[in-house]
Amino acid sequence: MAVIPICVKTPKGIEEIEKRTYRLPVRTRQVLIMIDGKRDYAALVAMFPGDTLPGACRQLIDDGFIVPLHKPESPPLRTAGSSLPGAGSGALLSAIDLQRLSMARDFMASTLASFVGTSASPLVSRIEAAARLPDLHVLAVPWREAMARSPEGLKQLAGFENRLAVIDQNFVSALASPRPVPTGAPLPAPMNDDERLEMARNFMVNTLNAFVGIAASSLIAHVEDCSSIEELRHLFIDWREAMSLSRDGRKRLGELDAKLAALVS
Repeated sequence: MAVIPICVKTPKGIEEIEKRTYRLPVRTRQVLIMIDGKRDYAALVAMFPGDTLPGACRQLIDDGFIVPLHKPESPPLRTAGSSLPGAGSGALLSAIDLQRLSMARDFMASTLASFVGTSASPLVSRIEAAARLPDLHVLAVPWREAMARSPEGLKQLAGFENRLAVIDQNFVSALASPRPVPTGAPLPAPMNDDERLEMARNFMVNTLNAFVGIAASSLIAHVEDCSSIEELRHLFIDWREAMSLSRDGRKRLGELDAKLAALVS
């Protein structure tokens, strides 16, 4: 049986998670959700028993939804801090971070350029100079505050935050403080049902992935299959109970519960 290398989502893969643009089959989409640049093939086999996993992974690679961290014939990517040839696991983690860093940096810079314009140039420069993911985590709140100054950016901010969380789950913690609303500015106009469904579904999946992980894979699959807000409401208690399995999830449950309730109410 072929072993698929550790992979990360491409922008196309992130778009599919957010918008279901390419309408992947349910099982293939579930595999895509669980590919995060950390889970190896053995972890995926434990989550998806049977003989369909290699074909699903191969389809995702061939169609550009995921990409291996390294080509099989290439040596691991080394960073400035790894001088020993045998530093395999450290180099692999650095490769993961470099791919995520590039995607997150490009996303944050391009959204600021599109929605805020030249007034965000100093922040864009800091983002483009970020050399590590933790550097971007520090800039996540300033990025959000700048985006909130634009009425259109504020309206789409929740979806943009979800996209950052898909690129790197640590943005969930980095963006933990309440979302800002500029003084005197009205709250964003009510979303239509399709937008609300997409945001609520993404919120549940992202928080379960970030705080619970593999243990929530069955519930995540149910959430992904929901086609209405009503169906998500029926999973609200299950989501709450799953989040309570994690110490950090319990710690932030009140805040996250309120955000989800606002989306599904």
